[in-house]
Amino acid sequence: MVLREIDTGHRTGAWNMAADQALLEVQSEKPMPTLRFLSFSPPACLVGYFQAVEQEIRREYCEKKGYHINRRITGGGAIFFDPSQIGWEIIAPVSMFPYPPQKMYSVIGEAVARGLGTLGIKAVFKKRNDIEVGGRKISGMGGVSYRGAFLFQGTLLVQDWIQEMLYSLKVPIEKLKPKEIDSVRERVTCIENELGRIPTREELKNAIRKGLEEVLGLEFRPEKLTPEEKKRIESLLPYFESEEWIYRISLPEELQGLLTGTYRSSFGTIKVNAVVNARTNMLRATYITGDFFIENRESIFDLERLLKNIPFNERKIISTVEKFIKKEGGLPLEDFLGAFTEVFNKWRWVKEGFTPDEANNLFNVNFRPGDKFTPEVFLFPYCAKKAKCPFRHQDECTICGDCEVGEGYEWTEEAGLEPRTVTSFEDLLDNFEDMKKKGINEYIGSCCEAFYVKHQEEFRESRLKGLLVNIENSTCYDLDKATLAYRGLFENKTDLNMKLIKKVLGYIK
Repeated sequence: MVLREIDTGHRTGAWNMAADQALLEVQSEKPMPTLRFLSFSPPACLVGYFQAVEQEIRREYCEKKGYHINRRITGGGAIFFDPSQIGWEIIAPVSMFPYPPQKMYSVIGEAVARGLGTLGIKAVFKKRNDIEVGGRKISGMGGVSYRGAFLFQGTLLVQDWIQEMLYSLKVPIEKLKPKEIDSVRERVTCIENELGRIPTREELKNAIRKGLEEVLGLEFRPEKLTPEEKKRIESLLPYFESEEWIYRISLPEELQGLLTGTYRSSFGTIKVNAVVNARTNMLRATYITGDFFIENRESIFDLERLLKNIPFNERKIISTVEKFIKKEGGLPLEDFLGAFTEVFNKWRWVKEGFTPDEANNLFNVNFRPGDKFTPEVFLFPYCAKKAKCPFRHQDECTICGDCEVGEGYEWTEEAGLEPRTVTSFEDLLDNFEDMKKKGINEYIGSCCEAFYVKHQEEFRESRLKGLLVNIENSTCYDLDKATLAYRGLFENKTDLNMKLIKKVLGYIK
């Protein structure tokens, strides 16, 4: 089969989307099998056909950087298209490629992977729609059909724009710290990283072309857009530039949020980041990070793929995780289930009336949100008192008004709770023992997430039911002074999340 080959070069997001629609429409009217190469300039953030911009893209950042925002005519997730990337598309009558959808992905995916092999890159197709090198994604694919014709497309990552991608898209990462960005680089690669150089556009096109020739027996004939196609693109362009198209699906940002769950044990720390859509009750994406060691990191990526665009059903997801880990081996089942259980606890907080952001700043110990919870004590961290406060390292507060701890003491007393100041980690353990002696089994407290994660085992082993509220600003862990804090000698002041504390106190009444 002979396909004409066209290269439309670097174009705007709107122009490329208009071209997709125009070529597909013309193909349905006048069969003309085509291989198109395309690129974007300026960089573009593209949501899938069924997605909402508000939920997938950091619009303010993109507008500041001059990145275009648009919507694909194909489904799937949001992607960032930098100018170095090269896209490829096959547009043809369905009758010429009579494959079921998944077979289409595998056949064309394997063809492109083989083409990359001609450059010296050992790539493989990975179900459902990725091409990988050593377990890291280098290309994604998608498609759509229209009146007897289809468009099947893919992208090829050429240079490392990962940081910009993370800043532009609402990927399932919480704070975009350097360590988290490096973690994404373990999952994604590009031509430059694999070869140590950037091939010319012609080299890349030739590699893709060779793979398609070898696997599908295709031949290619260089041509250009026809006058009719150009006219159709120009007529469609205003629509694809319009907010009517780009924001055709508009959903409140709060209907989709990131929920995080962290579990720490002797194995290490596992953190699950889950993007959940509350309107559709779907788990859109899962991203697993942490401080742990496994020999086969690709198993983590395989698990992430299983937990993408599926119903957000606790029983089914826990069952999926359990079956995968038992089959895979080498992964601690209790730890992974613990991290996912934390995610569902955050979801329960959302069901209890908290926002996803608020839920991520609540850490519950030894109980589930929604269960009966009647705390009698509120534990405040000494580091929230002013550095020069004479009571900073004492379990006292004169409620002088110089810091928010005094206000916190007032609120907790009004709520019928006993306020206490924890002056060190050892003092925390002493408080646990004192509460148990007095028959107090439930408490609220405030601490930073890093402290909670580091001492999660001790919190669990106390057998006390606790609800911890994250603090708002930099902590001893951010400032590399955790050892001083452990001993009660941290000198900086942290800020309590007073708004969330007040909401929690209102919740328990």
